[in-house]
Amino acid sequence: MDGKRSWKVRLKIKSDIWARLNENGQLLADTDWHIHTLYDGLLPEATTVRATFHRYVIDANRDPEGVSLYPGQNTTGLIPETDFDGRAIWRDGEKPAAADTQKRLEHFHKPYHAALAAEIKRVQDIHGLAILYDCHSIRSHIPFLFQVWKVD
Repeated sequence: MDGKRSWKVRLKIKSDIWARLNENGQLLADTDWHIHTLYDGLLPEATTVRATFHRYVIDANRDPEGVSLYPGQNTTGLIPETDFDGRAIWRDGEKPAAADTQKRLEHFHKPYHAALAAEIKRVQDIHGLAILYDCHSIRSHIPFLFQVWKVD
């Protein structure tokens, strides 16, 4: 593999979860559609670990206990209830419950973080250290989440 390894959790939006998303949620507006190509080849010999499940299933970049990333500010949770614009993404009565969260933690979040931890350990064992770049792509204008900056 030319010294490059790629680990993937091979999971998507399962049909039972998809059916619970409302029309807005099914647009999947908050998607890093091309993240895998955006950073591909950026660093030679770099390993990538990429979640292939959508953040509406469970957000791999959130604390498993649901602790807010931005206390006191608008944000989305471990299993988002809204999109990045604050609009509901679940059909009426279909918001994920605590049991859904536990199931998704076990089936999606934990395996992703186990793969990430294993790869970090593998690289550390070889090189004595590992550097983690947590890369994303996001719209540049999301007033619900971030203060709008004006350039004078």
